Order: sequence, then structure tokens, then C-alpha cells
Amino acid sequence: MGNIDIHHSAIVEEGAQIGDGTSIGPFCFVGSEVILGKNVTLKSHVVVKGDTCLGDDSTVFSFAVLGEIPQDKKFNGENTRLKIGKRNQIREHVTINLGTKGGGGTTEVGNDGLFMAGCHIAHDSKVGNNVILVNNASLAGHCVLEDGVIVGGLSGVHQFVRIGEGAIIGAVTMVTNDVIPYG
Repeated sequence: MGNIDIHHSAIVEEGAQIGDGTSIGPFCFVGSEVILGKNVTLKSHVVVKGDTCLGDDSTVFSFAVLGEIPQDKKFNGENTRLKIGKRNQIREHVTINLGTKGGGGTTEVGNDGLFMAGCHIAHDSKVGNNVILVNNASLAGHCVLEDGVIVGGLSGVHQFVRIGEGAIIGAVTMVTNDVIPYG
């Protein structure tokens, strides 16, 4: 390992792959199956678990939890994944869960996203590039957000909903049906 900075209070399990230039702050936990890209920053108290890959130049803020098991009663411990792209900003208290066998096994997040405080991305969701989830926005399982989508604060997106490219969801909205691109 090259120029990696791991705070003495952080726990990084054997087997975790940590890219050059990465910084892991105080009281973080990084599990054995995790892959952190180059120049990733985990602020304090971040948990990254499971078969999770976090792309280069991403920053994760305090108390975020990435790669925890899905909040789905059908999940039975099967091997599933979380794949997060490059240059994402994942703010405080964000949760992004692993996929499920019934949903294809992978939750995916693209590049250059901003996921503000308290957001949730559930199992098997597919989130495109340049997506913004404003504070406390939540995606249920199996959602698809295409590139450039903005979901306003305190909004919820029902399971299996697709939101088209460039669409904007207003704050405090419950989305129960698909949304057209640029709608």
C-alpha cells in the first residue's frame, strides 16, 4: 500500500483493498470484501461492509453506512453486491444497501452523484450519473434513476419506479409511478 492514511482508531479488516491516496478517518469500519478506489476519503464513523466497491475520488461523510444487508425480508444471506462509481459525494447518515438475489444481486450507483444527508438507496436500485438526492430522499428497492435526475428533499420513490433522464422531483413528494424524461 502506497500513501494511504488510516486513523489509528479505524478498523480495516484483512482482505479489504484500499487504493492509493485514500484516507480512512477516525472510528471507521471497512469490511474484508470492500474495495475502495484511489483518493477515496472516509470521514469519521463511516461503515463500509459487504461486497462493496467505492470508486475513485469519492468522499463519504460521517455516519454513512454503505453495503449493509438489504432491508428486505426475502434476503437470506446470499452473496450480493454494491457498486458505487467515481467522484460521488455521500453525505452524513446516508445508507446504501446491497442487492438481493431476486433483484439481480447488485445495487448500482453511477458517477458524480450528490447524496445529501439522510438519503437512502435500497436494494437492487440502479442510479445513473450526475444524480442528486436532496436531504432525506429515499428510494425503495428496484428503482431506476437515469442520468441527471434530481429528487427533492423528504421525497420517497416507490419500489420498481423508473425516473427518466433529467427529471426533477419536487420536495416532499411521493412518487408511485414512472416519471418521463425531463418531466
